[in-house]
Amino acid sequence: MILPFPTAERRTEKEDCIALTSLLYVSKSTIPSAEAEEEIARIVATAHARNPGSGVTGALLFAGEHFAQVLEGSKGTVDRLMVNIDRDPRHAQVAIVDQMPIKERRFPDWSLAYFGPSQFVSRHVTRLLGDPTPGDHRRASRWLNELLREFAGSR
Repeated sequence: MILPFPTAERRTEKEDCIALTSLLYVSKSTIPSAEAEEEIARIVATAHARNPGSGVTGALLFAGEHFAQVLEGSKGTVDRLMVNIDRDPRHAQVAIVDQMPIKERRFPDWSLAYFGPSQFVSRHVTRLLGDPTPGDHRRASRWLNELLREFAGSR
């Protein structure tokens, strides 16, 4: 089950502070492999520069052909960021696979934890971008969330 995509509706600052959310999305990379290392470095540098000021934390996994990312922050900020990611030409088939309100961050010390290519992970992301059964979707979503949390905790 793919969740509905957020709109770029404007929320008040007070609303943004109240509704802390965690969102997991997957997408297909459109970055040519010869340019991937340099382009991913740009993505990470931009996130490290912007995320602290906007209150966003999370983790990004780049698996060669796919991205999987957890974003945490106020609901309004995360929704606006997802609209930008969906418009980013480096992403195709952007799919939100999990979004939930949270009481505390799972990546409080990471403006963006980054993990590089993995064919093993890519297979799971490919399944989420397909049309998984609800059970497969829940398992893959839980697995990716846990994997990103484990990676961030080990760094």
